Amino acid sequence: MTLADARDGDAAFEANRVAGNAAYDRERFVEATARYTECVEALEKRLGSAEGEGTARRACAIRANRAACFVKRGKHALAMEDASWVIARPLEAGAGILAKALYRRARAHEGVGDVEAALADLRAAEKIDPHDALIQSALNNFTSVFHIAVVLDRASPEVLARQPAWRNFKPETRP
Repeated sequence: MTLADARDGDAAFEANRVAGNAAYDRERFVEATARYTECVEALEKRLGSAEGEGTARRACAIRANRAACFVKRGKHALAMEDASWVIARPLEAGAGILAKALYRRARAHEGVGDVEAALADLRAAEKIDPHDALIQSALNNFTSVFHIAVVLDRASPEVLARQPAWRNFKPETRP
């Protein structure tokens, strides 16, 4: 890769990142996902190259953002995949991005009805960033029997089987 190619790649990455963030802010999640995907593809070409550390951190931030888009679009498996990719790289991600990835994976677990996994990710995120309002709000939601019932209602039999403490949950009882 030449220096000119790197500069062109940086400019394209930055343009897509800014456009993705703007699309997300306007709640245009399909467009934001596409822009973030272009960023991921550009960065994947560079991850093994000499640019190294900064590229890995940017890849973590973009994948965490794309995970948020997937959650908003109801594509929970894809959100979990991106968030897990970030979570597997805590040193590259840094604390802030890692907490976001855990929060977003927790939201994806909620989307498929996995209370235990959602709570585990939220508690891990809280340890990293105990003052984050979104994390605190999500944890507070799980104090509501109604919220737990809604989340469990989304669970497939396979997801319920992984959650023995919640398998027989009734809204009028607590485990």
